[in-house]
Amino acid sequence: MIKILLHHTCKSSYTLYKALKNTPGVQFEMVGVPYFPYLKHYVLSVPAVFKDGELVLLDPVEPEDVLMLISGKTEKELTVEDAVENFVRGVMASQALLVTVMLYKSLKPLLIPELVSVLSRAKYYQQEHKTPQILEKIRASETELLSEHWEHLVKLLTFSLVREMYWLGVDIDEVEKSHIKMWILAKATLGRLGLPYPRPTVPNLVVDAVYTTLKEAGRRYLDKVTEEQSMILGDADFLSLIQAY
Repeated sequence: MIKILLHHTCKSSYTLYKALKNTPGVQFEMVGVPYFPYLKHYVLSVPAVFKDGELVLLDPVEPEDVLMLISGKTEKELTVEDAVENFVRGVMASQALLVTVMLYKSLKPLLIPELVSVLSRAKYYQQEHKTPQILEKIRASETELLSEHWEHLVKLLTFSLVREMYWLGVDIDEVEKSHIKMWILAKATLGRLGLPYPRPTVPNLVVDAVYTTLKEAGRRYLDKVTEEQSMILGDADFLSLIQAY
């Protein structure tokens, strides 16, 4: 059985559901309250795809990925280089992972074998024995990976901020650098867990980059978010998956 976890604000979830909602053997579940149990399974982005109770994919997930999983035809040779690329794409697709990387300016907080196995798609492609090699490659190339993707990471982080501003009704002009600092620190941590040592802070380089991007592109991002959310919230079929607690 394939189970796909979705969220009612997530365009990727919405797109995947619309493509696969009538597919035999696929069950959809809308993440809601209580949500803490999902954390023990490393559900750090959605859509999250489980097969027989095991997490095998996190966003980005295409319909074809799920169809291949159903057919049992996912085994293929995965190079370490491709695995690292998949890992980076997974980080970019997850607000939780992305903001953690930006808080620490490091990939190290994410280098947990079980999580890397999923993000790199080693588990999906039945190449889990390569996870140690993938971890080693990520560690060795961390500086290069962050430098290469830095501008894109900043834009994605800013877009995430704008999305939450949309939900809260906060205008672009109301945001100051101090607000961005507080948002990043809160977003990347859980209570006190994850607070940087020795003094909780946020790198000024990150804050300045997000602030600049917000001022330059925030209105454009907001228009895109408004269109995205209006489409999702206007679909009664999709929203019917939400369970009341």
